[in-house]
Amino acid sequence: MCNRCKEAGAGLAVFVLGALIGAAVGVLYAPAKGEVTRKKLKRWANDTYEDNKEALLERAHDLKEKAHAQLEDAREKLSEGKDKVVKEFNRRKEEVVAKFKKEEK
Repeated sequence: MCNRCKEAGAGLAVFVLGALIGAAVGVLYAPAKGEVTRKKLKRWANDTYEDNKEALLERAHDLKEKAHAQLEDAREKLSEGKDKVVKEFNRRKEEVVAKFKKEEK
């Protein structure tokens, strides 16, 4: 995993932890009744889930596209490398065959 990805993951973890602590403190000091507070928290949790779900799906789609592009690049480079190896092999094979034919005469 790249260093930048680790830092982003750590940042996200800190953000989520901060949000949970903030929610807990808000519940403790809330002037509303428990039932009202629970409804608000449930609504907030559902909204947050939906917002983050879309962002996560978009990010996953972007990562999938980047991975696909990198895979295609790797395939191209592998094919080019294979072609070079085959050409070099055939060239050297012809040299060896020519050398043996020359020695036979």
